Amino acid sequence: MLRFLLILGCTFFMSLVYSQTNSQNAVADNSLDYYLFQSFLATGSQQRISLNHIGIQGKQLEAGFLVTAVLEGYPAHTIGLNRGDVITSVDGEPFHSVNTFNIERDSNGAFASFTQEHQLTFQRNDTTIEVSVLPVFENLFDSYRSATSNSVLEFSAGNKTIGYIRFWALSRGTNDLINYQKLIASLDHCDGIIFDLRNSFGYLDSQHLDLVFNDKDNYFIVTEPPDHNYDFADLSPNLTFENYRKPIALLLNEDTRGGTELFAHQLAKLQRVITIGSATAGKIGSFRIKSDFAESHIEYQPATAVFIDGILFEGLGIEPDLSVRFPYETTTRGDPQYDAAVNALLGII
Repeated sequence: MLRFLLILGCTFFMSLVYSQTNSQNAVADNSLDYYLFQSFLATGSQQRISLNHIGIQGKQLEAGFLVTAVLEGYPAHTIGLNRGDVITSVDGEPFHSVNTFNIERDSNGAFASFTQEHQLTFQRNDTTIEVSVLPVFENLFDSYRSATSNSVLEFSAGNKTIGYIRFWALSRGTNDLINYQKLIASLDHCDGIIFDLRNSFGYLDSQHLDLVFNDKDNYFIVTEPPDHNYDFADLSPNLTFENYRKPIALLLNEDTRGGTELFAHQLAKLQRVITIGSATAGKIGSFRIKSDFAESHIEYQPATAVFIDGILFEGLGIEPDLSVRFPYETTTRGDPQYDAAVNALLGII
């Protein structure tokens, strides 16, 4: 039994394994998720695969590629793509989230960087829109960290000030922890903060919780069978800072995964915290890269024997205090979950 353990990405441990396998939980290397997971699995910056991308998440539909999230400060955000838009084509050809912008490879087999604009066509409600877009060449680990910093804002609501941070990714790196500290410190004067954990991924370190909690006495307990061999990384060095002690609204959805789910689980213990949105994925298992001579993919292995505070978390996830539906296919503008968070904070404040 352990008081607190590092959770890496959606996992308690992630390792690289090369073998042949077939699995319904496999993520193929023609998926953006593959490059997101790979960048968090990598042991260092040199091992993270860079690719040309525009900063989106989404899923393939018959009508095109449905955008489910847009990273702040990245090309899709710059050109005005929104959650719920459907990308139908690029340069007149059907859009693919990886292959469209990554046609050529260098002599080492890595994707080649392109500095070429493309004509992107997307559908918004009954309107077809065409825009020019210039992808960036970057690994998704760096992109998600940058988007987190880019997301910070504050605004007035009546006579109150509310802050907002979208935690696209949690990293245990000391520099990243210092950056999170600075982000929250920049909003310390706010009467409340919205932590947006929708579509989030990454590491969880006890010091992420230290940003909000006064002490570690109530941090969640992890229990596991004795024959399990989870690889727990050391906690990062202690940092000294003032934690945020005012009300917090946590935004969750079905793509809140792994470490950020456990972040939300712990924060929800505070009476000044309210969770809003839809149930999380309940995925805190392990990912492994597996490959043969033909292809590479990442396989998810559920944590079916790991308990968080005595609860089998895998497949369960978190049910928010306030359920607010916001399907990805919603075509009306606005964000009902965000609006509910603002109203909930004003009620608490």
